[in-house]
Amino acid sequence: MQNTLSVISSLLIINLLLLLFSVSSNAQTINFNDSLYVDKTIKKGNYPLRPYVDIGKALMSGVIIKEGKIISESMLQSIGSTTFTLSNGIKVHYKFTDKNKNDVQLRAISYGGLSLIKDQDLPSAQLLAKFIIKSGLGNHSAIDLSKILVDNTAKTDIHISNITESINGFSTTKDVETLLQMIHLRFVNPRFDKDVYQVVIENLNNYITKRCHDINEKIKDSVTATLYGNNHPKRRLFNNEFIKDVSFDKIKVVYMERFNNAADFEFFIVGDLQKRALRSLLEKYIASIPINDTKETWQDNSVSWLEDMIDKKIPLIMENPKSEVRIGYKNMMNYSLKNVLVARALGDILEFRLTEILQEQVEGYRGNVKVSVQKRPIEQASLQIAFDCNPDKIDQLIAMVNQEIKNIANGTITRTDLNEIKSDYLKERKQEQDYNSYDIQVLINYFREDYNMNDPKNSEDLVNTITIKDIEAFTEALIKDSKSYKIVFSQDLKVKK
Repeated sequence: MQNTLSVISSLLIINLLLLLFSVSSNAQTINFNDSLYVDKTIKKGNYPLRPYVDIGKALMSGVIIKEGKIISESMLQSIGSTTFTLSNGIKVHYKFTDKNKNDVQLRAISYGGLSLIKDQDLPSAQLLAKFIIKSGLGNHSAIDLSKILVDNTAKTDIHISNITESINGFSTTKDVETLLQMIHLRFVNPRFDKDVYQVVIENLNNYITKRCHDINEKIKDSVTATLYGNNHPKRRLFNNEFIKDVSFDKIKVVYMERFNNAADFEFFIVGDLQKRALRSLLEKYIASIPINDTKETWQDNSVSWLEDMIDKKIPLIMENPKSEVRIGYKNMMNYSLKNVLVARALGDILEFRLTEILQEQVEGYRGNVKVSVQKRPIEQASLQIAFDCNPDKIDQLIAMVNQEIKNIANGTITRTDLNEIKSDYLKERKQEQDYNSYDIQVLINYFREDYNMNDPKNSEDLVNTITIKDIEAFTEALIKDSKSYKIVFSQDLKVKK
């Protein structure tokens, strides 16, 4: 019997299927040469045959789901969204858009983040996301999960910022059910793999050894130590002591604190997905997430610099005979959409002028400028400048950069430069609207920040209202009586590595 079976080739099977298909008038016919091609292709392994796997059953194995209900549904015409309120209290804001065909994006966001983590647990919290993603999900290791999802596009990750925690996901339209299953598991059945933890820690220890020789990481650590000290619990240096304070058990505790309860998470779903298809999936996988009555918000855990004005020179051996300069300002500033745009314009103008200054001195040196206005945990504006230069040009270039800042604060801005910047902003705005990522941000800003991105008064009109006087006033308010630092990294040119 075994010998008989062994002579049955894939070609015979294919030809047998040809006979079966030929009797159906609706079947697609293939000829004998086609069968030979298929036979060779299969033998080459280009189309490996895989056993059928019911992804839903495999992914959710061992998980008992008690489905909930959608108890209310409301539409918002101004942004074209629908809000579902689920029986467990969770709100899901949804918008259909097929700007990007076959693309669905999801975000679940809650306030809290690192601001609610104990100081001694912060190292574990900051490495949590890296560890969780490598651990797998539910009852499946990362390797098993990759096998289950081999032909599936659904992906999720987690993120913890200073004041929020979030779960992010995306998939094609056909794999949305898998995406929502994964979101469900992130809340009710996360996986903590001790073996993965050991590998992550070992990799990080190896990375720290290499990091010690990275000049950019040395500069980053030196700036942190200069501003906050060597041992500030909320501004730790990434070194061996940091890794020693990471704990497998603490990671589990932090995750359960931040993601165990979905009561204060707000869900956003955007993409090429019809409402009728989404409703039943929400009831099955999101309304079924158990919650309790505890709701949290963020705390102000902002950290002050060691001094209001810092001026420091740090010797640092570099491969190339150059110096690095870091300049910063920060000051209290009311948060507004207008101020955010003005800050961006200031940054672009100043970076353009910094580039011109550096090119006039020595071609090839680079610099960058970042200006921002933050809303939480405190309203303030900040300006950060970084550039490298010849060691003998340090004082001259710092003076030139400071003079440019003063010039802008005095209104020395050409109307041509400003108009070009505004034109670029409007072009970028138009391009951004072509993507689903824009629409999910519309929902997030509307429901969490209380403004409509689609309303011209919050975007195009604001851009068009920016004047030279606005940038002048903003810059003056930022640098006047501000906290500031100037940190210069240089070396003795006679020192060789």
